[in-house]
Amino acid sequence: MDTVLTLLTLGIIRFVFVKEGTTQVVTRFGKYMHTLTPGLKAFLSLWGLMGSIYRFRITDPQTSAVVTTSEVDMKEIVYDYPKERVISGDNVQFEVNAVIYFRVFDPYKALFKVTDYTSSLRKLVQSILRAEIGKHNLEETYSNRTMISEALTREADKATDEWGIRVIRLEIKEFELGAFAEQLLRQKQQDIEKRQQILHAEGLREAKIREAQGQKEYEVLVAEGKKLAALAEAEAIKIKAEAEAEAKKVQYQAEAFGYKIIADILSENPRIAYYLRLHTADRISRNLSDGQSTKLFLPNTIDQLIGAFSVLSDAVTAAQRSGDKEE
Repeated sequence: MDTVLTLLTLGIIRFVFVKEGTTQVVTRFGKYMHTLTPGLKAFLSLWGLMGSIYRFRITDPQTSAVVTTSEVDMKEIVYDYPKERVISGDNVQFEVNAVIYFRVFDPYKALFKVTDYTSSLRKLVQSILRAEIGKHNLEETYSNRTMISEALTREADKATDEWGIRVIRLEIKEFELGAFAEQLLRQKQQDIEKRQQILHAEGLREAKIREAQGQKEYEVLVAEGKKLAALAEAEAIKIKAEAEAEAKKVQYQAEAFGYKIIADILSENPRIAYYLRLHTADRISRNLSDGQSTKLFLPNTIDQLIGAFSVLSDAVTAAQRSGDKEE
């Protein structure tokens, strides 16, 4: 249809039908003019002197065949690259299979900033893959495949930005280890298991040590508790004894104070003292006359003894006078 329309204009106007998901580029004398988006498009051609459709070559990564085309595929493209021989950080050789998901977002950069962007992309992936795997040993590469794939994606997307290509994912699909690599990997896995067993045994040992230390600390705390309890009990007994002694002291002081008051009263009132002596002598004489007393209390000094006899004499005299009056 587009060819018929072009013939009707005698080649002055060029009609092009651009498929959905693709673009085409118009050049004039090899210079980029503009990009044709999907749909029926027309531009001034003048038999190719004013403009023509740019044709370019790309390499099929599966067959390595070179194809000449004018359509730039704008859809997401998946290339499953053949296996590549790489060397890990511990100098072990093995083969990996990489898969890339990418999309062209700028046809101008993809066609004019790099030659054969599909072939260049494959070489870039090979270079990045070897460099990234060379940073890790075989064990890390085999067990951390996801982490390495994320690093590969970042590096590839950064490098292809100038080519107008967006790398969506670049991941390692398969590993093919040689006999030596497989043996080495098994040996490392055994070493890992051995280390895990050692760590487990050390963990049990540490647990037992901590348990013994805990028991020891518990016993120390119990002993300290008993010691504190004994000290507290001794302190309580001491406080109780001091309190009882203080109570007796206060009692004695009170009694002494009472005796002092009585002594002061007697010294200030001699007649009261006289009557008390008289009453005491009367009781003594009654007890002696009745034969009820078997004990005799004598004063400590001669003066007190003479005083006692004086009181007794006065008491007898008073008793006699009382008897005479009654007669």
